[in-house]
Amino acid sequence: MKHKSLALFVGALLFFAACKKDDDKTYEPPVTEPLTAAAAKPGDTLIIKGSNFSTTATENTVEFNGVAGTVVSASATEIKVIIPANATSGSVTVTVHGNKTEVGSIVISQFTLYCIKGVYSGNTSLRQLVSINPENGTETLVATINETGDKVEDAVYWPATNEVIGRDEDGKNFITINVTTKKVTKVPLVTSGNIGFHDMVVDKNNTLYAVKLNYNDPNHLGQTVVKFDAKTGVPTTIKNFEFNDNWLSLVYVAASNEIVGLAGDGTRLLKFNLTTKDTSSVALANTNVVEYRELFTDDQGNLFGYKANYSDPDNYVAQIQKLNAANGQQSLVSDLKGAKFSDNLIYNPKLKEIVSVSDEVSLYRLNINTKAATSITLPDANSAVYHTLISN
Repeated sequence: MKHKSLALFVGALLFFAACKKDDDKTYEPPVTEPLTAAAAKPGDTLIIKGSNFSTTATENTVEFNGVAGTVVSASATEIKVIIPANATSGSVTVTVHGNKTEVGSIVISQFTLYCIKGVYSGNTSLRQLVSINPENGTETLVATINETGDKVEDAVYWPATNEVIGRDEDGKNFITINVTTKKVTKVPLVTSGNIGFHDMVVDKNNTLYAVKLNYNDPNHLGQTVVKFDAKTGVPTTIKNFEFNDNWLSLVYVAASNEIVGLAGDGTRLLKFNLTTKDTSSVALANTNVVEYRELFTDDQGNLFGYKANYSDPDNYVAQIQKLNAANGQQSLVSDLKGAKFSDNLIYNPKLKEIVSVSDEVSLYRLNINTKAATSITLPDANSAVYHTLISN
């Protein structure tokens, strides 16, 4: 009995010694790389890279001006955190095992809907960037892009610099509009010969991609994915591949780290994996009569398509379908029953709505939950055209 008591006593001592050893363990403070985004909005997922993070997500605390976000995944070198609804602009910090490190600062802005607007009145011809209130259609001028009326196409929002970036009609120049300073800059794209670029897209690391085309090739068989330095206009080739069709309406799907676009006149998805650099194609279901015209994603990274055929009034089709990018299957979200979207579609996470410009004069809204549709005539419908919606 005495030996048993001694064994228990020694075991207890060893246990408490081990606990004390754990308590005395020291941790290196987290080291972080600079943030890749200058601006973001509540609900966005921010990626923080560095070292000395905990691999247990809950042991990492990320705060936005003192308000904690939700860490959804963590490794020793990367944290993914969802920006909270009540976050405000200011400092971003990471705390791991009691050690706090300031990552940098970020501008937190609410969802903003931008639009490229062409104004034509008498001898006046302007191209402007305006912000549109998605609830009532009122607009605010952000900047006058040019006074020639020249188009700005394929515009995207670039969080790295809080800018809207588009290209001119020939795909030879970038047009950048800083939505904070209102400065408009034209950046010649570094290229040669009869080469142009189209369909820009931004990935989760704020890298800007586009498709390069050789306009001397009428069949557009040669496709090249490039990434751009938006400040210098210098492209870097990521991959060349051949595909016997145009590749259009490109979107970025974060879950698979892929650029996905329409091909085959809207009957197929063509996918480019940014991790493996592989390309693949999948047929979209039920497109033998009605094809897809546009792709878009929601704030959760789900892929949607706009499927429409206006040509036959007796067989009018306009639908929003949720798409499975892996197998091309679809599930109906809403049948628009006579109404239609046009140009690009944007998902508004605040209102849970899909929005688009319709007939270049109206803002068309569809609530993804209630299926309620609303059409708002935009302010200058009699003297202007609206196209290319962009959101931050």
